[in-house]
This record gives sequence, structure tokens and C-alpha cells, in this order.
Amino acid sequence: MALSAKEELLVRANVAAGLTAALLLAAGLALRVALAIPVAVALLGAEYVTLLGFEGEALDTRAPLVAAALLAVAELGFWSLELRRPVAEEAGTSLRRLALLAGLLLGVLALGVVLLAVVDAVSAGGPAVDLLGAVAAVGALALLAVAARRTGAN
Repeated sequence: MALSAKEELLVRANVAAGLTAALLLAAGLALRVALAIPVAVALLGAEYVTLLGFEGEALDTRAPLVAAALLAVAELGFWSLELRRPVAEEAGTSLRRLALLAGLLLGVLALGVVLLAVVDAVSAGGPAVDLLGAVAAVGALALLAVAARRTGAN
């Protein structure tokens, strides 16, 4: 009974935080207050972190999607404020910016998936992780040697 009460409280708190973030974002955009955008995104991020804290220790495979969604909210919010300025844009600027945003979002998703895979591999342990660590250490020493040689030559 206590567990379900905690879950219900968590659901209510997250709904309240989500609604607050949405209202803050809408008000900030309507009133042209740029500070509202990062505050709303931070509130949404805090809501997600709170959920992670209560869900357990397992990796959350939704993390790359959440990261991309938060980036999209922030970028589109700032873009909407920029579109209200009386500056004339060149033809095709919006399409290029939209393509750039799409590329950034795909990059965030890809990086998030790679990081989840790396964390999963490291947590599994084994000789492959030991070998990867040894290769990384040798690579770091090689970079230091190259940097030292270039510094000594000058």
C-alpha cells in the first residue's frame, strides 16, 4: 500500500512538473522571454532524473530519446523567438537550419546509443574490457609522447 502511494505521489509530482514546464515555455514564448526556455527544459530534465531515481539501477534505454527531445524543445523554442525579429533571412535559410537541427538530433541519438552500449559493455566486464582499457592507456601514452616531442622541438 505504501509503495503504491509513493508511486501515485511520483506520478502527480511529474505531471505537475510537466505542466509547469509546458506553461512556463508557452508563457515565455508568448511574452518573448528567452530565459523561460532553458528553465523549462531544465525542469523537464529534472523530472526525468527524478523518474530515474525511483525506477532502479538499470540503464534507461530511453535516455537518448529524452536527450534528443530536450534538445529539440530548446532549439525550436529559441528558433521561434528568433523568427519574430525583423531581420530578413536569405532564401533557404530555414530549410538549412531545419536540416542542421535534424542532423544534430540524429547525432544526439547516435551518441546516446553508443554511450549506452559502452556502459553496458563496461558493466559486463571481462577480458574485452581489460583489452580496451589497455589499448586506451597505450593510446594516451602515445599522444603524450607525440605532444612532448613537438613541445621539445620548439
